[in-house]
Amino acid sequence: MEFSLLIIVLVLLPVFTPVHCQVACNAKSGAVRQKRIVLSNPGTGELAKLDTCQYRVAPWSGQVCQVRLDFVRLELPQPQVNANSGLLECVDFLQVQHFRLCGRNSGQHLYLPIRRGQELQLLFQLATPLGKQSSWQLTLTQLECPRDSLTLNTRQPEVQTPTVRPILPFLGNFLPRTIFGGQSGIGSGSGPAAQLIQTLTLPSVADLEMLAPLGCDQYFRTTTGGIVSFNFAGGIYMPNMRYSICVKGAADSEISYKIEHFELSKANSEQSGPAYDTDCRSTVLTPLRVSDYLGIPNSYMVSRPELQATYYCGNGLTGQELVARPPFVLRFASDSQSSASETGFQLTYTVRRSQESPVTAEL
Repeated sequence: MEFSLLIIVLVLLPVFTPVHCQVACNAKSGAVRQKRIVLSNPGTGELAKLDTCQYRVAPWSGQVCQVRLDFVRLELPQPQVNANSGLLECVDFLQVQHFRLCGRNSGQHLYLPIRRGQELQLLFQLATPLGKQSSWQLTLTQLECPRDSLTLNTRQPEVQTPTVRPILPFLGNFLPRTIFGGQSGIGSGSGPAAQLIQTLTLPSVADLEMLAPLGCDQYFRTTTGGIVSFNFAGGIYMPNMRYSICVKGAADSEISYKIEHFELSKANSEQSGPAYDTDCRSTVLTPLRVSDYLGIPNSYMVSRPELQATYYCGNGLTGQELVARPPFVLRFASDSQSSASETGFQLTYTVRRSQESPVTAEL
């Protein structure tokens, strides 16, 4: 009997493997539950009738802890200055968790943490005629963590999600408990079928490779690459943003950042000279405080190794090379104010074996 059921499991397994599906917005069928999903804008005629376009994504399994969202194409209207407040804001936008994005962001990505059983909602607000001409194609990939690494919020109500990947949704109630785990439920026993089910609950190697470290909103896993601020192609970065950009590295490595473009606002913009630390982020919180910066901890400027700042702003970094020690994290922040100098940043990076700098050698 046990062997027969194991054969059934093995035969049916390929039928229920994850698929790459395409989802329409405002779907009446409710939340979609797939490991990898493509979200595309409706056709021009249908999009023109919509004021909003919403997607709901249910967790693929009880072990989903992150979602990677790749913006294959994301073309929305540019942020506008509010006539009443005088502040820059997104009128037509994509809202996902605490991120509100507008403008041109094709090629960007985000990592979104997910609590056990939590649905992910994506809302496109299309408030203007330009918004109804927006275009997007997003690839959403659900990533699973090892079971013992999940952080559970015991105050949240229990959500009915599968405890294993939903490849056998209709067999769970028919499999004998003596094979699949007595009173502890499916997959808790020691038989061959139970061992198979337990194997299915483990994250794949691909998932473990893709998981971002805690606190990283963007994660770059290659040893070389390029990084740009959101809406860099549109010529102005998003207001009121806080996010962390991480690059995969090792304890015995360092990273070189070559700055190709860098224009962030700074305090006392009329004064010349380097723009770092208190020029970018005052330690005293005041109304309308200028707080636009790119934080690069444990870094120094190759042309001025004695200068080891943490926060950078202004336009003095263009053409410079910075070297930083682990951890490789960039922290970008912007306030609600805007000016013509706030065009953002573009850089390339290279992770390499650690090389002692002159300053480090003296310490």
